[in-house]
Amino acid sequence: MNYLEIISPVKKELESVETIIGKYLKSEFKAIDDLSEYIFSTRGKLIRPALLLLSCALFSRVNSRAIKTAAAVELVHSATLVHDDIIDNAAIRRGKPSFNKKFGNTAAVLFGDYLYCQAFEIISKFGEKYIAENLLFAARSMCEGEIFQNIVNYNPDIGFNEYIKIIESKTARFISKCAELGAYCAKASPADVENIRKFGLNMGIAFQIADDVLDVSSDDKTIGKPAAKDLPEGKITLPLMLLFDKLDPKISAGIIKKIKSAKNKKMDPGFVSKLMSLCRQHGTPALSMGIAQKYTARAISYLNKAGGDKKIKEAMKAFCEFMTSRNS
Repeated sequence: MNYLEIISPVKKELESVETIIGKYLKSEFKAIDDLSEYIFSTRGKLIRPALLLLSCALFSRVNSRAIKTAAAVELVHSATLVHDDIIDNAAIRRGKPSFNKKFGNTAAVLFGDYLYCQAFEIISKFGEKYIAENLLFAARSMCEGEIFQNIVNYNPDIGFNEYIKIIESKTARFISKCAELGAYCAKASPADVENIRKFGLNMGIAFQIADDVLDVSSDDKTIGKPAAKDLPEGKITLPLMLLFDKLDPKISAGIIKKIKSAKNKKMDPGFVSKLMSLCRQHGTPALSMGIAQKYTARAISYLNKAGGDKKIKEAMKAFCEFMTSRNS
């Protein structure tokens, strides 16, 4: 199944999500409406709201509570993208100039904050403490993950467990909460909600590993955002970590020393290019994807433990596999 086929069971509900987002982004200032139009005119895949709605559909008919929560989720995600592009000094997002490049960092900081406010205004309207607490937990975790990653940049000594902790915080927990909140909105049993949460968590880890692999093995045009951006920023991702184990210890030590010495200054583009070539030469992107597939298999095992509609469950399995097989 392609992605549009996977999400077809919730196609109409996703259209409702977009309608709600459009309603909440209407401002008394036309200039702000223009900023919103710039962000949302290029439609993303709506991965997180689609996951939430599928998780709800697994156990019941999708209700308005799930649709509104999905709208809030997409606004939170959009806010993180705007802020991420400032941190990364990214020039491209979804194939066009990033918000910060188009309007400047000040406008981007403020607009990201604006999107967060709109997301939590939606949640506040229907007074669901559980939903609010879990969405706030996800937002806080993303912040913690990004802060910790920033602290350990240019530090190749971090281990696999620390790497997983970072990607769990900055990516996987949000995806996990999207799945969990969908099941919660459907009034699934506590056991089913927990299995769907674990499904989302493991899928989220696999998704981020795959994203880190794309950064090493793809290009700007294919993924619609800058490739090879992690290494110049000193981010130590799984393909690079596995490379250290593949190389002669003396060569690894030399590379590690050079990465550490690049902190607080730009990493040499030639050195970055060499590292990417070494990763490909020693097959570390493929090895990383093998690890991602283990998390995908674990995710599906939790999905299989949950009850629910068999047709929707098959769509969710395909959704999980799509998350690690995508090229953008």
